[in-house]
Amino acid sequence: MKKSIMSLVCIVLLTSMLAACGSKNENTPPATNTGNNSSSSNPSEAPAAPTKFSIARGTLALKAVESVTDINKDKWVLELEKRTNTDMDIQLLPHKDFKQKVSLMFAGGELPDVLVAYQSMTPASKDMRGAVDAGIFMPLDDLLKSHGQNLLKVIPQAAWDEVTYNGKIYSIPQYLTVQSRRATFVRSDLLEKANVTAPKTIDELLPVLRELKKIGVEQPFAFRENFKYADFILGAYDVLPYSTMYEKQGDEIVPKFFNSENMMKALEIYKTMYDEGLMAKDFATITGAMWTKSREAGNVGFYNANANTWGSYETTLNNSVPDAKLEMIPSPVGPDGRGGQMLYQTTLEQAYLNAKLDQAKAEAIVKYFDYMVTEEAAEFFNYGIEGEDYTKADGKINYEVPTEEAARDSEIRRDWLRVIKDGGFNSEKLPLENRGPEMLTAFETLLPNEGRGGISFDPELDSYTQFPDLAPKFDEPSKFILDHMVKMIYGKEPISDWPKVIEEWRKSGGNEIIKEATARYNNKQGIYIGPDAKVE
Repeated sequence: MKKSIMSLVCIVLLTSMLAACGSKNENTPPATNTGNNSSSSNPSEAPAAPTKFSIARGTLALKAVESVTDINKDKWVLELEKRTNTDMDIQLLPHKDFKQKVSLMFAGGELPDVLVAYQSMTPASKDMRGAVDAGIFMPLDDLLKSHGQNLLKVIPQAAWDEVTYNGKIYSIPQYLTVQSRRATFVRSDLLEKANVTAPKTIDELLPVLRELKKIGVEQPFAFRENFKYADFILGAYDVLPYSTMYEKQGDEIVPKFFNSENMMKALEIYKTMYDEGLMAKDFATITGAMWTKSREAGNVGFYNANANTWGSYETTLNNSVPDAKLEMIPSPVGPDGRGGQMLYQTTLEQAYLNAKLDQAKAEAIVKYFDYMVTEEAAEFFNYGIEGEDYTKADGKINYEVPTEEAARDSEIRRDWLRVIKDGGFNSEKLPLENRGPEMLTAFETLLPNEGRGGISFDPELDSYTQFPDLAPKFDEPSKFILDHMVKMIYGKEPISDWPKVIEEWRKSGGNEIIKEATARYNNKQGIYIGPDAKVE
C-alpha cells in the first residue's frame, strides 16, 4: 500500500514540475502558416512570424551528426526552417545514453516542445507509458485530422496502430514498409582473394571465416558490444534473445533462448570464432565507433547492418580500400532452412508533442511534420537545393551523389532531418545511389524472404520492472542472459550448462515473466505475433 501511494505521489510531482516548466519558447508569437507559402493571404499584412519550438532528438550514432559544432547553424537546418517557416532549437541526445537522457528529462521537468523517441518507445512501452499516463504528451488525433492529412495518407495504418494507446494517437511515427531491415554483408573481393564463396548455410560459415583469416583479414566477422549486429548466427538457430522473441512451448509463452539445443549450437560458433581469432578478442567492449572504424579501414570480412547502408558503407570503405567490394548476401540459413536478422515492427523513431503547447504552436508543429511527406519535401531531403545541389530539366532530376567525406556527411545530415519517412529504404533516391539498383532489388526480393520474428508485447510485460536484470531490450539480450553468453564464449562457463542458465533464469523471476506472458497471450491483451512466431 505504501509503495502504491509513493508511486502516485511521484506521478503528481512529475506532472506538477512539467506544468510549471513550460516551453522555453512559449511566449513567442506562434505562426499560423508553414511550408513554402509563408506570406499572408492579405498582401497588406506582414508574413507570419516563424514558429519557434525546441526539439530533442538522438544522434543515431551518426558521425555526420555528432561531429557538427552547432547543428542549429547547419545549412540544411536553416533551409528546412525557411521552407517550413519555423525556428527550431535542436537539442542533440547522444545515441549511447539516449534513454537515460530522456529519463532525466522526465525527472527534471526539462521537456522540449517535441521529443523524437527511438524505435520501440511507443506510447504503451515501459519507457513512455508513465509519461503518457501522467499527461505529459498531447493526443494528436484531432490535430492530425485538421493539419496532418498527408501524414494520415502516407503512414501505414499498422504504424498508427503501434502508436495508439487507450484509443488515442500520441506520436507521429517513422515507419517501415519492409520489416526485415537488417542484412548480411561481406567483402566479396576478400572472398575472391581467399578463393571461397559466400556461405549459404550456417554450417558453411566457419570454413569460410578460416580462409579469410589465412589471407590476413583482422576480423573475419565483426559485431558490437551486447551482441549488437551479431544477429545472423543467432537468427540461423532462431534463438534471438530480444524482447520481440517469445514463442509457445507447451502451455507456456517463453523466450526463444529456451531452445537449449539451438542456443548451445549458436554459442559454440561464437566460441570457436573467439578461440580461433575469427572475431575480436575484446568483442564484449567493442563500441559502435570502434566497429565503424574497423569496417571503414577494411579490417572486416562479414558483418550485419541496416540494408539501406550498403551504398554509403561501400563508398566510405573505398576511401581506405579503393578496390574493395561490399556485397549483400542472403543470410546463412539454419537447420530449419531459414535465417536472417530480427524483424522490426512497423515503427522506428516517433515524434511526441509536449502537452503544454498552445493550440496554434501545436498546429504549426504538426504542419511541419506533415510537410516531410510531401513531394516538395522529398525533393529537398533527397537532393538539396535546386540550382545549388541539383538541376531539373523537363521534370527530370540531375543529381550527383557525393563521394567525398565532407559532402557525404552533409547529405547524411539532410536525410537525418527527415524524421518522418520510410525508414527502411528510399525508393526515389536509391537508383542514384552507389549500389542503388541492387539495394532496391534486395528490398523487393531478398529481404522479404528472411528474418526472424516472435511474440512480443505492447505494453511491455510489467514483470520486467520487478526483475530488470531479466528484461531484454529491443535488440539486446537481458543483462542476465548477456552475462552468461559472454562468460561461455570466454570459456569461464561451459556452454553445456545452458539448461542450468534457463533454470536459474526461471528461479530469479523468470517464472513470473512467463506467467504474465502466457496470461497476456491467452487473453489476447497487447500482444503482437510476428511473421516468424511459433504459436503451435
